[in-house]
Amino acid sequence: MGLGGFFKDKFGKKTCALCGNECGVMSRTKIKNGDFLCDGCGDKCSRYIRLSELTLDEIKGHIEYMKRQNRLFEEVYSKEGKKEPFPSTLKEAGIEFCDDLGMFRIKYRSYTGRGKMNELFRYDQVASYEEYYDESPASEPGKNPEFKGGGLKIKLLGGNMNNINMDNKKGLRPHPYIKQEIKVCFSKNNRRDAEYAHNAKCHFDYIFGIHDSSKGLFDFGMSKEEKRQLQGAVGMAQTFGTVFKAIKNGEDSITDEEKAKLEKNINAVEDANTGGMAVYTRRADEAEAKLS
Repeated sequence: MGLGGFFKDKFGKKTCALCGNECGVMSRTKIKNGDFLCDGCGDKCSRYIRLSELTLDEIKGHIEYMKRQNRLFEEVYSKEGKKEPFPSTLKEAGIEFCDDLGMFRIKYRSYTGRGKMNELFRYDQVASYEEYYDESPASEPGKNPEFKGGGLKIKLLGGNMNNINMDNKKGLRPHPYIKQEIKVCFSKNNRRDAEYAHNAKCHFDYIFGIHDSSKGLFDFGMSKEEKRQLQGAVGMAQTFGTVFKAIKNGEDSITDEEKAKLEKNINAVEDANTGGMAVYTRRADEAEAKLS
């Protein structure tokens, strides 16, 4: 290939494999198998994925997923449930939790990168989360280190699972597309603002029941985890009783009241087996079902 052909191949206009429009070198992304995607079509995708890792057919499926995500936000999330943002006033970015729906979203003060669709994440997709603070060493003795940013790093199930402790993470489900770590920068120039990420981490701790087994110094009753395990054991026993009755007398012998109690008992068993995560899974499932 001559020099002219090289520049034409690298910098010449290409055709978007999805919409067919021409796109220049500054307004396109190369996807798997050598095709290109224009910025307009790229904006229909998640900002947290690498388009270069997806084929055209995979991107088509992903865009349909993102359209449903956008509907979920507009038709359900934006209208229902109490929201808890951390921080309450954005400097760069933050996390908005909705325990009532078992979902959260990442909010930005301003965003100019790829990806313009609203996107939600389920609590039961989170594999790990941790605070981070980037600082460079002090330029000279007596001066403070230069702060370069801080916030919260989140990994979703199904991505890079190296160094992730899954001992206390039960009842999770993989995210269908996101593999990379998500870095939510709370502040780029002020450590105090960045430290609001600690509050977001504490809320994730609450969701995952990190401290459910602990009790106060003068609290002599059962811990939250012990109560959940007891309710699960009782629920399991009562579930067996209802099932045996159905086997002996037929399913029609089970009243509507007993069916409702059976569902409650099964939920109690799931809650005990997942450390309480099943509560948020049911809420997220119910929210998504409203689009059907």
